[in-house]
Amino acid sequence: MRATGNVRLSASAAGIDRTSAYRRANRQPAFAAAWEDAWQDSIDDLEGEARRRALEKSDALLMFQLRAYRPERYRESFNVRVDVRREAERIAARFGVPVEEVLDRLERQAEEALKK
Repeated sequence: MRATGNVRLSASAAGIDRTSAYRRANRQPAFAAAWEDAWQDSIDDLEGEARRRALEKSDALLMFQLRAYRPERYRESFNVRVDVRREAERIAARFGVPVEEVLDRLERQAEEALKK
C-alpha cells in the first residue's frame, strides 16, 4: 500500500485478493493501523510529487487527487447559512400548515439524523 497507494495492486503484490485485505483490516486492528499508516505515507508521497510538479509545471490531475484524499486540506469550502425560521415559514405557507408544525418535524428529523 505504501508504494502504490492502491488496494488491488498492494493485495496482488502480497499474493491475496483485495477482499481478503479488507476482511483482515476489519478483523485485526493492528493490520488496520498499519494499513492506514501505509495509506497516509502514500498520500504524503503524492503530496510531495504534487509540490514538485507544481513548482515545475502545474498538473491539475494531482490537484484533484489531493482534494479527494486530503479534502480537509485541499477541498474548496463554502459557507452556507440558512434562516431556518424563514424557511419554515415558507414551507408552512406552501403546504398550509402551522410554522410550529414544520419546526417540530424538522427538529425530530435532525434528532433522528444525529442518532445515526
